[in-house]
Amino acid sequence: MKRLLSWVSCMLMLVANVATAEDVDYRLPGAIKPTFQQIHLNIDPDQPDYSGETIIELNITEPVTKVGFYQMDIQVTNAELRQGNRIYPLRITEDDYNINWGHSSATVPVGTYELAISFEGKVNTSSDGMYLSSFEGRNYIFTQFEDMHARKAFPSFDEPAFKIPYQMTITTPEKQVVASNTPVEKRTVEDGMQTVTFMKTKPMPTYLIAYTVGPFDSVEMEGLSVPGKLYVPNGYADKTKFIVKHTPEILESLENFFGIDYPYRKLDFVAVPNFTHGAMENAGLITYRDSLLLLEDEPGLAERSAPLEVVAHELAHQWYGNLVTMAWWDDLWLNEAFASWMASYVMMELYPELNFKDRIIQEGAFGADASPTVKPVKKVVRSQPDVMDGLGLNYSKGESILQMIESLIGTENFRKGVQAYMKKHAWGNTQADDLWAALDEVSDFNLSKMMKGYLEQPGYPLLDIDGDGTIAQKRFHLAGADVKEQTWAVPLNISYKKNGKIHREIVFVDKKSTRLPQLAEAEWVFPNDNATGYFRWSIPAAQMDNLLADLDVLNNREKKNVLYNMQALLNGGEAGIDSVMKVLNAMAADDDPVVIRASVGTLAGFLYLVNDDNEAQFAELLNEKYMPLLEKLTLTQSDDDDESVIRLRTQLYSLLGRHSDNEELIKKSKALAEQYLADTGSMPNGIARTALNVTTMGPDADPAWFDRIMKVFADSKLPNVKNTLLYSMGYEDPAMIDKLLDLALTDNVTPANTILMLASVTRNLDDQTPYYAWLTKNADAVVEKMPDYHVSRMPEFIATTCDADNLALAIEFYGPIKDQHEGMARSYDIMMDESNQCLRLKETYQSKFDAFLNGL
Repeated sequence: MKRLLSWVSCMLMLVANVATAEDVDYRLPGAIKPTFQQIHLNIDPDQPDYSGETIIELNITEPVTKVGFYQMDIQVTNAELRQGNRIYPLRITEDDYNINWGHSSATVPVGTYELAISFEGKVNTSSDGMYLSSFEGRNYIFTQFEDMHARKAFPSFDEPAFKIPYQMTITTPEKQVVASNTPVEKRTVEDGMQTVTFMKTKPMPTYLIAYTVGPFDSVEMEGLSVPGKLYVPNGYADKTKFIVKHTPEILESLENFFGIDYPYRKLDFVAVPNFTHGAMENAGLITYRDSLLLLEDEPGLAERSAPLEVVAHELAHQWYGNLVTMAWWDDLWLNEAFASWMASYVMMELYPELNFKDRIIQEGAFGADASPTVKPVKKVVRSQPDVMDGLGLNYSKGESILQMIESLIGTENFRKGVQAYMKKHAWGNTQADDLWAALDEVSDFNLSKMMKGYLEQPGYPLLDIDGDGTIAQKRFHLAGADVKEQTWAVPLNISYKKNGKIHREIVFVDKKSTRLPQLAEAEWVFPNDNATGYFRWSIPAAQMDNLLADLDVLNNREKKNVLYNMQALLNGGEAGIDSVMKVLNAMAADDDPVVIRASVGTLAGFLYLVNDDNEAQFAELLNEKYMPLLEKLTLTQSDDDDESVIRLRTQLYSLLGRHSDNEELIKKSKALAEQYLADTGSMPNGIARTALNVTTMGPDADPAWFDRIMKVFADSKLPNVKNTLLYSMGYEDPAMIDKLLDLALTDNVTPANTILMLASVTRNLDDQTPYYAWLTKNADAVVEKMPDYHVSRMPEFIATTCDADNLALAIEFYGPIKDQHEGMARSYDIMMDESNQCLRLKETYQSKFDAFLNGL
């Protein structure tokens, strides 16, 4: 292990490496730089108001008459600049982008100063900034400051390039438990109130500051390289054994990979009952949705993947993002892509039984990245909605690009490049070019040029390989879409069969047309060895037939890529339904559950073409081709089942339960629902979700199930059980729809989960008229309860549809309000684009899909 830089050298590096803010209207000017901030907050979880004071040490490098800082929804009661005995009172004005200006009547000369601000505010009740969460009758304070929400709790220089030490002090009632990024330095108690001062942090951006106040229980996490605790709501300490057991080995794996010790003084986790996102990598105090930490002692294989992966992701952030931080939000992918890649690496190293090696990350990015309205991963960011626009691509596309680099240069070279990058920029800020420079040092390829093409322009290529070895490149797009033409430097890890022999090589394609003579007259070409490329591809029909005859030469990832790729060609207007079904049937006949599951998922991708006129034929297809497989698997999980079998069973049951109209399966589902309500530990939650959904769907569903489910919900302790019960009901009756939607406004559903409740109702409705009637009546209450991020993204998250009548309802509701909520207009455009694209596909393929079903 390499020793971390000393505190003195860290501070020197901090001064040298902080990226100067561009003098643009959405960022603070570069002439004033903070060097240290003290924050004192007076918080009582049982009171709606709070107050505070902060002192920010500044270095002013040119004479100024005003000082800028960020705040949002806070009342500044006093602000002044201090230099020894000299005080500059400041008059506060508010500007765009949450920037406030403190105006001085006298010019402030160059020098070091203290910016002292007193302020008051209200603790919000959504789930961003500093917020109140009421859980089982007790109040808790949590924080979520990424990306631009620290300014909602206290005034600060809320930009990632201002990476400085902080010191937090909190005054709160003595009975409360208080935690922050660092260990406690001092605690005093007077008149029932405690004042807790925490140690100075290492240099970090504001978005990594965190604290929590409430009646927590805690559990020691032993076996870590630093002290650690897991904080949980009162009464839940016994639900933490699984995470406590596995966290030390995950941390050790990361320390070994980086060759750098965990960088902070402690490692605490917090289980948060109300959380907009999945988890947050706050330095030394990582927060998680409670469903990720509060688990059975030994969850089933399929149910342990997400918690372990998220823990690995957040711990990886302690290096990627925390120790080394992007200079501005346009490089957020640096944080998220690396943490995602690193989590996958750890999962494959420590938990091979969870089959992460067979996951194709690109498939989670290709859909959004094919949209004609998509923006590059590295894009202009001015405001918080800009950061969240296309957020998922920072993870999925970013990880896919890193995986592609790793496949080209090898894991060990990739690791060496990453280690050099981390050590060079520790405690500083970076841009994408810094990473490319480090990886170029360990590569024989010009990675910089290649990566800029993938990250600085939207979309990805389609490579059309013809019989004479000519490869034509164009931007992949969905059928009927209009996109700007682009080219990429595409690395092809290519296999081809010629004269009965298989050859493999790596080539680069960087022009619109490239001829590779060695591919001429090949029996087949497969251009994506191990499915690590970020592109789509097509080969002549005869070659595809030959490839399908040779499927055994492909591994699971490659087989899945053949299928997913063909389905994408259909969606792009480059192939027909018969071509897709030929590949789907070949994969469905495979003997590996990983591959069969891919075929089931692909078949489910045609559900937008299933309607009243053909649903009987579709059910016939399911009963004939797929029901025997489910019967062979049974609906009972065995202790000997591996992860791929468990997931296949769950996916098959979900598709067949909802669409096979099989009386025997419906009867079994009702029996399983009864069993689950009697004992929620008697089966996996994935099976229970479908059983409950099938039992409560359809026009004849018994309303009495609602009360029975809600009674078990009230008695349950595990968050994943509660979620299974609450979001699985499939009622279609208007009265029951209202009853379900009314739940969204009660304490049974947290603000962060309100959007999930709405989505779980709409997914069951062919006609969404009852939903929009309820939403119109309750719009103000929904907006008031939900986090701003969810409000702004409602159109794309909930209203995207493949039904013209439902789209008209969405337009009628969102059209008049889309400009009233920051970011909603962009989400509305995404909804319109994705919905109209689906309608175009429906018009193109409906008759062909009907003909396929009728020809079975």
